[in-house]
Amino acid sequence: MTADGVTQAVFWGVVACQLYNLATLALSILRPDLRLWPLPEPGTPLYALSRASTPVGPIAILGLLAVGALDFDGFVLHHPLRFAVGGALLLPGGAFALWGFFGLGLEASTGVERALLARGAYRYSRNPQYVGSVVGLLGYALICNSALALVCWALWSAWFLLAPFAEEPWLREKLGEPYLDYTRRVRRYL
Repeated sequence: MTADGVTQAVFWGVVACQLYNLATLALSILRPDLRLWPLPEPGTPLYALSRASTPVGPIAILGLLAVGALDFDGFVLHHPLRFAVGGALLLPGGAFALWGFFGLGLEASTGVERALLARGAYRYSRNPQYVGSVVGLLGYALICNSALALVCWALWSAWFLLAPFAEEPWLREKLGEPYLDYTRRVRRYL
């Protein structure tokens, strides 16, 4: 397989993963009784299906990074300023996402119920991992100057922007009034 063939295969793999992620998210928003995100109750068939598809997200993120590297400089942004602009997005965006991730922890970040967290990055955003990822991945795509990475970023961004609409009803149900008070004080994104 040629280098272009590998790039296209990885790109379409990421697109397929993201379309799957978006479809399961849409199902979770439109039919909460069939939700796959956040995780359904353990021991149910939906839980087993949701856990089985958990690797799709990390594969799609790694695929986006691979697409950017494989398609490096394949777009029209050849000006060296793209490195400064991309870096100015990538570094703080990635740092904000990681701050949120490490503050919340792996289990809670993957949808396992936990107590309300309203400190750290969660003082500024109810979804710092999503906000930081959207900004950071855009920076990466700009640095790579890759139209394919920008398409992957757009698909990921759609997921990150829609995910709270699946999570918030679940959080209201699980956390009750403290969560409602939190939503009045802290914005969904920034």
